[in-house]
Formats: sequence, structure tokens, C-alpha cells
Amino acid sequence: MSMTEPSHEQVEAARSLLSQAVPLVGESHALSYALIMALASTPHEAFSREEIDALCQVAFELQEKLTRALELFQEIDKVSRA
Repeated sequence: MSMTEPSHEQVEAARSLLSQAVPLVGESHALSYALIMALASTPHEAFSREEIDALCQVAFELQEKLTRALELFQEIDKVSRA
């Protein structure tokens, strides 16, 4: 095996990480779309306190999923460089 060729274990580790990242990216996309549509189609003064709280919760969930996706992609980068 050459120095640049990944081992079977590295390839499997990368595949496992990617299989976790893909759903996170999909969920993040759906959450961001919902947030954008809600914000774009509703006048600011029309938001109740509960709606603002709900939008903040969606934004928080989106941030958490994007953070996890970033961590997974960073792990993939480490595996690919090993």
C-alpha cells in the first residue's frame, strides 16, 4: 500500500462519518427553509411572543445541527489526512 492510499479502516471510518453528516445537512436545510419562509412571509409586528420563541427554537436547532455537521466534516478531514 502506498503512503497516499487510505486503508480499508480509514475508508470505512470516512463512510460512517459521511452517513451521519448527510441527514444532518438535510435536516438543517429543511429547518433553514422553514425559518426563512416564516420570516419572509410575516410582517415583523405580526409575531407574538410565542412565535418569536418558536422561531428562536428553530434557529437554535439549526445551529446545533450545523455545528454537528461541521464537526463531522472536520473528523472526515482528519481521517482523510491520516
